[in-house]
Amino acid sequence: MLKDRYDQLLVAGLILALAGLAALLFFAEASPGMASTGLSSSRQLEKEMLSQARLSLIERRYAPVVALRDRGDLPAALLKLEELARDLPGEVHSNLLRGEVLFLMGQVDRALTQFALAVRGNGDYIDSASPLNRRTLIEGVLAQGLPQVRDRLRVQPDSRVLEEVVKDGYYLQSRLAGGCE
Repeated sequence: MLKDRYDQLLVAGLILALAGLAALLFFAEASPGMASTGLSSSRQLEKEMLSQARLSLIERRYAPVVALRDRGDLPAALLKLEELARDLPGEVHSNLLRGEVLFLMGQVDRALTQFALAVRGNGDYIDSASPLNRRTLIEGVLAQGLPQVRDRLRVQPDSRVLEEVVKDGYYLQSRLAGGCE
């Protein structure tokens, strides 16, 4: 296998390099005390900066929707949300705003579904310490809308759509009460 001195030296060097890497990894994990205080405060700062940047992005991107909603132009707000959803796929803030607009339009069942999607995607919407907190809005829509949807479900017991809306309502109640997902 090792035919000459060059091959032997090459294998020995490779073994030494791997041993050095293993020792480096071992000692880096074994001494977290010294670096953890600096890293934890640095990570906390990074996390806070990321949160502020995300909040700023959300406020800036969704400002036209909020302006349309505040003016009462609800159909235009929904259209703008659809446009933004294409630009920012997966951003759950659009679900929250869509739920709010749908509620203002009187479509409580669709609003509850949108709120459930938003809370599933980001629990900050019901966290009272978060700048994204919309807990009061969600509680109000839930208190007003869930009894209506349950009454409609009693009249139409075969409706899968209403059944899903009621499940979304119960999910929101659970999360608002402090339940986990």
